[in-house]
Order: sequence, then structure tokens, then C-alpha cells
Amino acid sequence: MAKWKTGVSGAVLGLVCLCWPPEAEARQSCIVASISENLLGGQSDTPLMPVKINNQPAALFLSYDYESIYVKNSASVNFDKLIDESAWGTEYVLNIFGKREKAHVIRVNTFSFGGFDVPDAKLVLLKGESRQSVQGLPVIGIIGNVFLNNFSVLFDVKNKKITFFEVKDGCENKEEITEIMGGDFHVVNIHNNANRLEVAVKISGRKVHFFINPDLDMTEMPVGWLAGYHIPLVKKDEKTAVRFNLNEGYISNIATVESLTIGDDTEKNRTIKVADKIYDGSLGLDFFADHIVLIDAINSKMYFRKSDGTSTGAGHNLHFEASRNASIDVK
Repeated sequence: MAKWKTGVSGAVLGLVCLCWPPEAEARQSCIVASISENLLGGQSDTPLMPVKINNQPAALFLSYDYESIYVKNSASVNFDKLIDESAWGTEYVLNIFGKREKAHVIRVNTFSFGGFDVPDAKLVLLKGESRQSVQGLPVIGIIGNVFLNNFSVLFDVKNKKITFFEVKDGCENKEEITEIMGGDFHVVNIHNNANRLEVAVKISGRKVHFFINPDLDMTEMPVGWLAGYHIPLVKKDEKTAVRFNLNEGYISNIATVESLTIGDDTEKNRTIKVADKIYDGSLGLDFFADHIVLIDAINSKMYFRKSDGTSTGAGHNLHFEASRNASIDVK
């Protein structure tokens, strides 16, 4: 699903201005620097990272399905006075249903996390106010792929850790990858499709492509794929989830497919949502919650293995999209 797309991809960060702390210097041949941070929230929450914006503590979601760094005002953070008309001024972004929404570029003095600072950062301010919070921090937005794609990013959701690696383009050291992954792992190619990362997947032997979106609560595919790719279902639940977003909604059934294969890893009898009003498949939070995942956008690779970590708490279903779910019986 296309979410919050904008033409201001340059409006985020000048990464050459990153100020890494001295202790982040790495000895590995392919890794220039690395730094880790604790994830916030629980098992049902999009990966959340603590940040500081102009020294104000806050939290941001993380997802490759968004382009820029998007923020909203909250009770404790007001960005209106930071609107930078001299940079790009007013922009328009596309929300989940393809509707244009007015947005502003803002300029902040410092954007920092994990021990390093990005001075003079530019973010995109969306309309509305965020009322979410996690562990005492206001959750004010999301970090998208304009930032994330500059790093190799290790998601360890069960152990509530995220690590950013600055890596050399075209450099791959298998010993380093093995050490980072900490066990037997799988590797697949990822592709940049209109600034969104996608991975080839086989559903019951039928090849499709999924975008990578840990903000989505569950992996899902369009209902049109069932006929279009002749995908059989093992089981389709009688319960139908109705998801509302921005006063609009779509229906999704939780179904079971014979298998879901990514690279050389196959899950039998895989549960997946089958939804109307969408046209793309997405690899969602359930995948990240159950795996250790290393996404190296610079070298177009994704590494993953089953997590042996301790499951985090249940969480509060915190996601960047202001949405709610309901269930109805299908007669």
C-alpha cells in the first residue's frame, strides 16, 4: 500500500553531516561504524525508537513503507513554529487511500538518536495531532526509507534492539554477516521499487512480491491475487476484520495458505490477511516479531533467521497509521 508519498525526498537529512561518537568506530572491513539502540513498546507495536528533536525526548516508528521522516504535533511538541518556507514550503503527500494531504517542511536544529546527532535536519510535518505515547514519551511520527536506506539495519524485535551499520557500498563479508546474525540465516535479494523495498515471495508456489512494512500489524495480500495468481487457501476464517483509516476502511479476512517461501525458507500453513481495496502485498510486523532481520538496502540484501529471543510484552497495538480494527461475522 502506498503511504505518505511525497516529492520532498531531499527534505530529510544530509547524512554526510552525521556526527558519530568516537566509540562507534568499527574494526570490520565492510562496516565503517555501528551503533545500537533499545526499541520501545511491545510485541504488537511497530518498532519504536527513542529520539531527541531539538533536545526534546520523543519516539518515532520505523518502517520502510514510508519515504521521509514524518512528524505530527503532540501535546508536548509543537512544530508549527519550525515550518521552513524558504526550503520547500508547502508540499502535498498521498495518504493510504491515495488522497492528497497538505504538509509542511520543517527545519530542526538537531535530530539525535543512539548517541549521534544530525544537525539542521529537515522533516515533513503532517496535519493533525498525535495522541500516542510509549513509556512516557510522545510518539510523534515515523522514520522512513530516505533515512533507513543509508544504513544496514538489524531488527531484533524480541530482544528490543535495533542496530544501524554504516557499510561500504558493494562490500560483503560473510564472516561479519554470520557474526551479526548470530546463527544460521537465510539471505534474499531486495529491490527498490519507486523508493519502496520489495522482496520476492512464493505463496503456495506462486511468485509474487511483497513490500517491507513493519508498521503493518500483519502480513497481507490483495484479494485479487487469489484469482490472478491462482492461489489456493487452506482455510479462510469466518471472522472478517474491518480496518478503518482516515474515516475510510477495508475488509480483510485472516486466511491460511499452504506455504509462504522467502528465499530458501518455507513456512507451511502460513497465516496471512487477504484484503480488499489494496493492490500490493506487504511483509508485516508478524515477520519482524518472529525473526532477527538485517536489511542492507545499500547492497540490496535481506538476511533473516528465526529469533530465539525472549518475547516482549503484548504492547498496545501502536502503529503510525491512525487506525482502528473491528470484527464482524460473515454470514
